[in-house]
Amino acid sequence: MRRAVRFLAAALLVLCAAVPAWADPATLERMLRLGDLFEVLRDEARDYGSDLESELFPQAGGAGWQAEVGAIHAPERVQPLFHARFAASLAGVDTVPMTAFYASDLGRRVVGLELAARVALLDDAVEEAALAAVEEAAAADDPRLAAVTQFIDAADLIEPNVIGGMNANLAFYRSLAQGGVFPYEVTEADMLSDIWMQEPEVRAEMEAWMTAYLFLAYQPLSDAELAAYTAFSASEPGQRLTRALFDGFGAMFEDVSREMGRAAAARMVGQTL
Repeated sequence: MRRAVRFLAAALLVLCAAVPAWADPATLERMLRLGDLFEVLRDEARDYGSDLESELFPQAGGAGWQAEVGAIHAPERVQPLFHARFAASLAGVDTVPMTAFYASDLGRRVVGLELAARVALLDDAVEEAALAAVEEAAAADDPRLAAVTQFIDAADLIEPNVIGGMNANLAFYRSLAQGGVFPYEVTEADMLSDIWMQEPEVRAEMEAWMTAYLFLAYQPLSDAELAAYTAFSASEPGQRLTRALFDGFGAMFEDVSREMGRAAAARMVGQTL
C-alpha cells in the first residue's frame, strides 16, 4: 500500500521577485519542473508495477509488463493529460503572484529540494530512514517537524491526496471488473464500498509518507524560509495553485490507473486461460 500511496501522491512541490510578464499555466509547469517530475513518476510507476505483478499475476509479467507500465506513464503521454486539466483550472485566474513566488530564489530552491527528495525516496532504504526520522523527531518534540506539519496543513495536502488516491483506485478496480477478472458480478456499489473500506489505511499511509517526504525535503531550509513558503501556500494564490495541481494530477492518475487496470486484467485473464 505504501508504494501505491507514494506513487499516487502528487509532488507539490515574501513574494519578493519582480513579477514576470509571462504568467501562464505552461510557464508555471516549467517553473515547477513538472517535466522532471513526470520522469520520476514513471520510475515510481515501474516499482508499483512490480508490486502489482507480484500480487496479481506472479511471474507472468516480466520485461513486457515493465515496458507496458513505462508506456502508460511515459511523460509525453501523461503530461498533456495533466496540462489540459491544470490549464482549465487556472482559466481566468491571476497567476502572476504564483510565478512571482516561483521566480524567487526561495521558490526555485523549494522546487529543487522537493524534486531531489522525491528522487531519493525511490530507494526503499531512504524511504525507511525518512519514516524513522519522523518518528524520532516526534518523540523529541522537534520544532522542525511541527513546522513541516503546519506547512502540510496550510497547503491542505492530505485530504485532496486521499480523495485523488481513492478515485484512482476506483478507476483501476473498474478496469479489472470490465476486463473480466472476477468470476462473479461486481457492481458499482460493491466497488465503492470496497474503496471506502480502504480509506483509513490510505489516509494513514498518505500522512506518514507526506510527512517523511517533506521533512526530508525541507531540511536545508531555514526556519524563516519554511515559514515564508508556508505563508505563500496558505495565501489565496497558493491555494488556487494547489487546487489546480490536484485537478491536473487527479485527471492524470485516474487515466493511468484505468489503463493499468486494463493492462493488469489482460495479464490476469490470460494467465487463467
